[in-house]
Amino acid sequence: MEEQAEQRYREAAEGGDPDAMIQLGWLLQQREDRSEAERWYRRAAEAGHAEGMFRFGGMLQERGESAEAERWSRQAAGAGNVHAMGSVGYVLEERGDLAGAQEWYRKGADRGDAFSMRRGGLLLEQSGRLAEAQEWLRRAADCTGSGQLLAQGDAMRDLARLAVQRGDSAEAERLLREAAARLAKADDVPEKQGYALMADLLTLLASLLRERGESAEAEKFLRWAADNGHAPAMLELGGLLEEQGRPAEAEEWHRRGAEAGHLRSALMLALLLVEQRRPAEAEQWFRQAAEAGVPTAMDFLGTLLEERGDLAEAEQWYREAAEARIDRSMLRLAYLLEKRGTLADALHWYRKSAATGNDWAMVKAGALAGRQGDLDEADQWYEQAAQAGNESGMYLVANLRMNRGELEDAEMWFRRGSAVGNGSCMAMLGILLATRGDVAAGEQWCRRAVDAGVANAVTDMKAVLEAQHGPGV
Repeated sequence: MEEQAEQRYREAAEGGDPDAMIQLGWLLQQREDRSEAERWYRRAAEAGHAEGMFRFGGMLQERGESAEAERWSRQAAGAGNVHAMGSVGYVLEERGDLAGAQEWYRKGADRGDAFSMRRGGLLLEQSGRLAEAQEWLRRAADCTGSGQLLAQGDAMRDLARLAVQRGDSAEAERLLREAAARLAKADDVPEKQGYALMADLLTLLASLLRERGESAEAEKFLRWAADNGHAPAMLELGGLLEEQGRPAEAEEWHRRGAEAGHLRSALMLALLLVEQRRPAEAEQWFRQAAEAGVPTAMDFLGTLLEERGDLAEAEQWYREAAEARIDRSMLRLAYLLEKRGTLADALHWYRKSAATGNDWAMVKAGALAGRQGDLDEADQWYEQAAQAGNESGMYLVANLRMNRGELEDAEMWFRRGSAVGNGSCMAMLGILLATRGDVAAGEQWCRRAVDAGVANAVTDMKAVLEAQHGPGV
């Protein structure tokens, strides 16, 4: 049947019928014969056919020839093609002219183009005008007419995403199910694009079902989408199978996603392999994601390399991840730099990590600043760590202030550290109290320190008192 239709359209197109050129181009485009499809769209466009101009402009835009795409799309819009108005808007949006894009989207929307309504809605969302954005997206979702279903489905997916963001998962599920049902009944949607949209809708729906524990239906939807080559579904399915304690199946789907180029799947596969004590296999997938610019993968690859003693390359990957603001990598990079004596660079990265709120980085920054003689900076970092609840920070700021003679502050921090069970704080609090004359209270705290694991606390207290007052105290 299709072969007969193609022959009929070809004969008419070769005879100069622009409508037949469009129909022939459409058939060829569905077969992925894009160069031949484009040739017929061009002929229709050059013959003054508005639909031909629109389709030819779309193909030019897809391959990055935006100036020529805009020229043809504007001609099509001027000739009355409503869909071309959205195409002009999209060209302008891609160029960064958002005001111009919104103007064209408004023109298209006013004439019933669902694509224009959806793109305009997304621009409104980006500018923070959520109520208007949702109104535009609802208009797109309610559009009828030939060629509108894909934009309609996209708009319903966007509305579902917004519903999830505001906590209305029931509305999100309704929208996704309705969009999928409409798409399943359609017979005028390009097969490739229709399958891609259906896979996306079902993957998002499965994610909602998975969250509320309906794993059987979620798995059914994810398998359909994954079997049709949808990489996000492979990732989601792999995660679901991991949750269910089916690691072999999870590995299969993560691997398929990774081999399809999905970087998140590559990362998840690598992590699964690490859990199974297969680091050599994991390294390949960490590298794939890291070399593609995934900061988390850079961090994990750095860890794997550090653990096997390849410190130079570990430092390189930690540095890249740290520059991408991965806090853990900042700390590990600083540690490696300190270890090999590059102290100024180490302190820089300890400070960067500490500035993100990492309390151990605060402690390390304080210690390194103190080693370099800057006790004021050391004191500041130790206090920040202590304020964040770090026991070592409490001990270190108290000890530093005791050595400076700031005994009231020192006692306060020793007490706070003791209250959270830090044995070193208990021991130093005991010594501080004893040296001030309250030997009974000091000994009590030192005995608590012994119970907390500081074996020599009482002995140390007595040694301090003997040094202060002489033997027999």
